[in-house]
Amino acid sequence: MTDPQPASSTAPAERGLDLAAALRLFDETTGALAAQVARLEQILVVKQAELSDANARLAAVMAGVASGVVAIGLDGQVLSANPAACAVVPGLTAGADWRRLAPGSPALRILAGEAGPLRAERAVGSGPGRRLLLARANALRDQAGVLTGAVEVADDVTEMRALSERAERADRLKQLGEMAAGVAHEIRNPLNGIEGFASLLVRDLPDGDKRRRFAQLIVEGVRDLNRTVTGLLEFTRQRRLERRAHDPADLIRAVVEVAAADAAAAGVVITIEDRWAPRGAIQVDGPQLKQVLLNLVRNATEAAAEAHPGAGRVLIALEASADGLAILVEDDGPGVPVEARQLIFTPFHTTKEHGTGLGLAVSYAIVQLHGGTLTVEDGSLGGARFRLWLDTWQGA
Repeated sequence: MTDPQPASSTAPAERGLDLAAALRLFDETTGALAAQVARLEQILVVKQAELSDANARLAAVMAGVASGVVAIGLDGQVLSANPAACAVVPGLTAGADWRRLAPGSPALRILAGEAGPLRAERAVGSGPGRRLLLARANALRDQAGVLTGAVEVADDVTEMRALSERAERADRLKQLGEMAAGVAHEIRNPLNGIEGFASLLVRDLPDGDKRRRFAQLIVEGVRDLNRTVTGLLEFTRQRRLERRAHDPADLIRAVVEVAAADAAAAGVVITIEDRWAPRGAIQVDGPQLKQVLLNLVRNATEAAAEAHPGAGRVLIALEASADGLAILVEDDGPGVPVEARQLIFTPFHTTKEHGTGLGLAVSYAIVQLHGGTLTVEDGSLGGARFRLWLDTWQGA
């Protein structure tokens, strides 16, 4: 047998070279991977900063948007809401149940399967703080078009609606005034004739004759009609302001002097609370503004006397601000229901047995001519408070 050949002496050296090469390759690969990871981390930091900046810009934009914006998930929970929405909807925060906060929301109809965009008007709150929102909603979808939620954009249109209603009311009143003026002129002359002939009968018929009493009733009825017609003409006549410098406190005192006798007879105490001094004079039509104030004070006196016979209270307050002057006339009477607060300034709307329903309509027109507003609200005495606001005034 032949002896086996010895192993090559170069094998260990070759294996050592292969291992060293593998280690070098591993180091190079690891270094390359580390460098790539470092670059990816840098890119990630940059992208995170860009995302943060984009989110900040989006948040700034949403904070500056006057419309309320709310995003809602499929479960009806609020995902996000901008400050304008939170200011209008009480209790609105991320995670809140939108179904409870806004049951009339068009966004909920989107989540229920209706196709958008949708729009609807809905009320938020109640009483004096009640707001009217015009809401528009559409679907939120992912890149595959799958529904993920809904977004609603709402605008507070309370003031806009009030302005629109006032404009419509003014237009109706103008048309009514034109018609009423014509009717008033047509019936005034016959009424004067009826009153004249009935007065002659009253004069000629002897006392105790029942016909004399009937004639007297005719005279009284005609005079009532004449007062209504006079009120109509007063309401419809073209008014012009003759502005003069007047101290509002002096106007109030003059009105109270005129109304004092009737108030005392009814057992009503009138108090003046002057928060105007020392602002000075304002430029108004004094006689016409006194007509408004006298009407408000007399109405307040009658309401207080009706609710508290012999112990009624009327408060007149003047309040000044940088924007203008408010004159408040309030009583401790029964107040004015919320649903009637716009109607009371409409001609012929009255709750008095012998009222014409024109006093407040005339007062409203005079205040509007001054560029102010006349509104009614709940007062501190428990009854109604009429607020006469002049939003522009000039010192004399």
